[in-house]
Amino acid sequence: MRHGAAVPYKRCFTMRAAMNPQPVSVAQYGIGPIGAEIARLLLTKPWVKLVAAVDIDPNKIGKDLGEVIGLGRLAGVKVTPDLQGKPEVVCHSTGSRLREVSSQLKSLLERGCHVVSTCEELSFPLDQQIRADLQQTARSHNVTLLGTGVNPGFVMDKLPLTLTSVCQRVDAVEIIRIQNASTRREPLQRKVGAGMTTAEFRAAVQSGKIKHMGLRESLMLVGNGLGVEFEKISDEKIEPIVAEREVVTQYLKVAPGQVAGVHQTIEGRGKINVRLELRMYVGAEDVAADRVIVHGVPDLEMEIKGGVHGDRATAAMVVNAIPRVISARPGVLTMDDIPISFR
Repeated sequence: MRHGAAVPYKRCFTMRAAMNPQPVSVAQYGIGPIGAEIARLLLTKPWVKLVAAVDIDPNKIGKDLGEVIGLGRLAGVKVTPDLQGKPEVVCHSTGSRLREVSSQLKSLLERGCHVVSTCEELSFPLDQQIRADLQQTARSHNVTLLGTGVNPGFVMDKLPLTLTSVCQRVDAVEIIRIQNASTRREPLQRKVGAGMTTAEFRAAVQSGKIKHMGLRESLMLVGNGLGVEFEKISDEKIEPIVAEREVVTQYLKVAPGQVAGVHQTIEGRGKINVRLELRMYVGAEDVAADRVIVHGVPDLEMEIKGGVHGDRATAAMVVNAIPRVISARPGVLTMDDIPISFR
């Protein structure tokens, strides 16, 4: 994903802020649950001016963004079906599959906007034709396109890569994410199969309706960051996690014997072996955690008890990436290409 082509100079965000007190103009493109979370966070940042909000839902079009996202006050921005004006940065959150949103991304790049997107497949684009098209578009308009989020984007790729920087040798990396879906939005609880029978779950997996998007992209991002060409990549294994007790969430009830969520794994084997395991299910309060285990010199193990909250952290990753994207080189970048911190 890295390249060495010469690109036009772009001022860093800190220099820009010192020379120009005007905040960064930002648009929120897509106002579903994640887009709303991003918009609420954008409105708290003094260095951001939220100038536009886009959504195709007729129940949102024409309304003030503050009303749509439950802000409790007016935001002074009306929701429109198409992007108005030319904001410096667009926060994009409309879909997980790159093929389905690539035309949106290309249009935003052609407008001359930097784009930070939550599209999971954009985190490490595996479709080379689409990636090449977006790459050419971004470079020709001197703008940057970044796919990010919490997973993919941080917990199962950026964080493990950062941890390996203190190693003299790495033999294998294990990345384990256990998420308590009980605290997450309703679409996610449905997406992991909560409340289904095991037969319904397996049928939904077969039809592509149940799958955490981005696990393969995270694996490839980690491999790329470690400089590894995997000799073998396993198929993604997707199995149900069956509830042993009744679990009741804000949105649904799961009886014992019904599916509580999903257990998904993928592994790359080569000079360095990398294994990713995701368990996302309702009722995981006592075991939720994010773990990274590095086998090498030295051996390392890190655990975030309770795990990183997906929705809030995704919004934070998008917003905190804005200053870095503004000063990054043009083109399609991954989280391995930029530093990031709270802003």
